[in-house]
Amino acid sequence: MKYSPIILFIHILFACQSQDKIEQKITITSEEKQIAKNLIQGAFDDLWAGLDSTKILNYHTNDFIILENGEIWDNSRIIEFMRNRSKFIDRAKRTNKMDYISIDKYGPSIQIAYHNYAEFSKNDSIVGKAEWLESALAVPTNDGWRLKMMHSTWVPNKEK
Repeated sequence: MKYSPIILFIHILFACQSQDKIEQKITITSEEKQIAKNLIQGAFDDLWAGLDSTKILNYHTNDFIILENGEIWDNSRIIEFMRNRSKFIDRAKRTNKMDYISIDKYGPSIQIAYHNYAEFSKNDSIVGKAEWLESALAVPTNDGWRLKMMHSTWVPNKEK
């Protein structure tokens, strides 16, 4: 029993030691929020709706990944998807609208959470709708801000 106070002292001593620095949430400027929104909207307009693989590095880092409903997609897989979709000449036009939940800055990166609503139309008629709950991480690069990672979860249709 005489070791109990020593063990307690050592435990308290280690508990009071500072941990590795954890990045704190810092104030994000309105300009940085707009940059984040432009990255998300632009990526969906140019890449997912426009299927323009030549613009992928305007929005993504070289090592970008998206966690898409349990699958990991990198830029190569996204480009393959775009090329396959582009083969369908009569495909529906995709229009994306974002509803932002939060845009926060931690250290040098920006974390974005949002709902992504897509409408698919042909001949001025809506032929389908889809919704995803998504998050993204934007980082500064030598070429400006780019998306490094996204997570996307499909939201089942709520209409019955």
